[in-house]
Amino acid sequence: MRKRIVFINQSSGYLMIDIIRAFEGIYDERVLIAGSLKSRNRPLPDDVVFHKINAYDNSKKSKRVLSWLAAFIRIVWIVKTRYRDADLFLVSNPPLSMCIPFFCRNPFTFLVYDVYPDAITESGILKASSLPVRLWAYANQLVLAKAKRVVTISEGMKRCLEKYVDSTRIEVIPIWTDNAFFARIPKRSNFFIHDQALDGKFVVLYSGNIGYTHDVEVMVEIAEKVTQENIFFLIIGQGEKRDSIEKRITEKSLKNCRVLSLQPSEMLPYTFSSADLAVVTLSSFASNLSVPSKTYNYLSAGAPLLCVASDDSELADLVKKYDVGKCFSRNDLSGMVGFVTELQANPDYHTRLQNNTIRAAGDFTEENAMRFVANVR
Repeated sequence: MRKRIVFINQSSGYLMIDIIRAFEGIYDERVLIAGSLKSRNRPLPDDVVFHKINAYDNSKKSKRVLSWLAAFIRIVWIVKTRYRDADLFLVSNPPLSMCIPFFCRNPFTFLVYDVYPDAITESGILKASSLPVRLWAYANQLVLAKAKRVVTISEGMKRCLEKYVDSTRIEVIPIWTDNAFFARIPKRSNFFIHDQALDGKFVVLYSGNIGYTHDVEVMVEIAEKVTQENIFFLIIGQGEKRDSIEKRITEKSLKNCRVLSLQPSEMLPYTFSSADLAVVTLSSFASNLSVPSKTYNYLSAGAPLLCVASDDSELADLVKKYDVGKCFSRNDLSGMVGFVTELQANPDYHTRLQNNTIRAAGDFTEENAMRFVANVR
């Protein structure tokens, strides 16, 4: 009988591709079920079978939930009709992946990028005492107890998971960046900077989702307070808050702030390298429940970090450990403004932080993907 493994991740990118590549030679057949696949310089191997389902839609809360539900139904159908004998590699995207083992009896590994229902209760969408949350928590306990392996990406997220599964069964494998793909491009050679008329500007960049868990408004608030003409705030992304942010920029007649649509994957080295300072921001309820992968990509690109998150968050720990920027609470707007202006005015300080980011990136390489197969070979 052919030995097969099915990887399931609604929004798949370089992390998923690197994990799949790590399993080469271990299984006779590798399969990916995903709604979107964003490859970079390391594409999905040609021999991997790819089943496309509906993509994750984060434009509205209702569409987000519907896209999760539709993806879950299609995943279960594909597994039950084609891969009953395969091992499963489940990722917490869509969040309903936690329920797949109730319908499919395949052996499985579970990789947790985001902890649910914690993210829902912390956001205030549902109360911890509500029936859906209590049922979800119970499902977590049942499913994770049956998993061959439970893996998450940080010590903080491991602590969140300990209420659902014994801590001794939880492995921590940090996520990683692609240092070759994101190698910093000098500004004089960066056509994105020229195209966006950012020559001579100190660029403060936010790139990614502009959703309800991301305090992207802070970019506009800082831009309102900064008076130096050569400091520019660039927001690249899509999500529920984009329209309101663009409206605020227009209402305030801000000339030092701009919003661009998401850029193609091949543009990421140029957009990330345009940053003299990169902003990573999460709402207070999410700062302990998720770790943005773009954080590590910024390190590769040599962009110091301005993080908006709680002091006990993973982001704060990373910033302190590697000395790659500063972390602020959401209400410390004056501190953020001061950090931006100080970094722009002090080239030596900026260069030191920039060098620290590149060194830190060396601890988060694609070699981490091989840890998923360390006990499988």
